[in-house]
Amino acid sequence: MQNKTVKLFALGALAAATTFGASAENTYDYFVGFDAGTHISGKMKDSETDYGQPYEHSYDTDPSLITGLSGGAIINDHHRVKMSLAYDGLEFDDASGTVDRTDLTVSYDYMLPIANKLNWTVGAHMGYEFFESKHGWDEFDGFTYGVQTGLDYRLTQKWSLGAEIAYTAHDGEATGGDETWSYEDKIEDDVTFMANVQYHF
Repeated sequence: MQNKTVKLFALGALAAATTFGASAENTYDYFVGFDAGTHISGKMKDSETDYGQPYEHSYDTDPSLITGLSGGAIINDHHRVKMSLAYDGLEFDDASGTVDRTDLTVSYDYMLPIANKLNWTVGAHMGYEFFESKHGWDEFDGFTYGVQTGLDYRLTQKWSLGAEIAYTAHDGEATGGDETWSYEDKIEDDVTFMANVQYHF
């Protein structure tokens, strides 16, 4: 139920963002940026059934560097639409190795002024993640969706700094087995912290 609520909120917010293109009175502030951050929390859940006996294992994800590029527009000073491409090496505490992951994400944020040049941002995101490793992790490719909040500070007319915390759910999973044994592996919801620097033009 929680994942369905997050997905519906994300879809609704992103759909609402498309309505701002209809008016000629809109103002647009375009930007490109560099993003960097880390995973705060996350888990891999491994469920197995062996001759009718269920087993479950859970592995924490270790903190790992996330880097990426982004670009988009701020519409009417309050509505930010952004597309991001991010890369990270996902690591687990069970020493199973590093899994390369690439995320392509579209996000919408409402920017609420709280001080001179400082905005509080609240929004939603959705995207698609790609995995690559020698152990067949491409089975986990799938959609992502979630919500985020943060702060954005306008240093000058051309430059801004920002930071946000995001909660993300993952749809990708791997399943298999035979008549006596089956498994289901899934990446559970995770939390990330990201900072960015943006150039406006």
